[in-house]
Amino acid sequence: MTDVTTDPTVNTVTWWEIPVQDLAKARDFYTAVFGWGYTSFGEGYDAILVGEQMIGALSESADGAGEGIRFYVQVADMEEVFAKVEANGGSITSPRTEIGGDMGWWGSFADAQGRVIGVATNHPAA
Repeated sequence: MTDVTTDPTVNTVTWWEIPVQDLAKARDFYTAVFGWGYTSFGEGYDAILVGEQMIGALSESADGAGEGIRFYVQVADMEEVFAKVEANGGSITSPRTEIGGDMGWWGSFADAQGRVIGVATNHPAA
């Protein structure tokens, strides 16, 4: 188990996504504004690159900007986090799901006020 008191990557934001209605238009806009590059992860989802470093993503969605920016917190134990979420009035919105390509797992929950937060981990389920 990772010691969360000494590992600065645990319980910090590790990934974020900007939901957009038109992926091509968003790529053009953010390239012009920030100079970002992109790599496709499939239909409607492009990772944002600064040099060769992936820093976030554009995610095509019918609702687009109405969804707000999503972010993901890196956690040591996803199931423990989900248990705490439910014990404190939240709910699981997406269970543990493999990202693929040895990139770990992700999931999401709604907090007690309905705000959806993503979580990610490199650790398999116990």
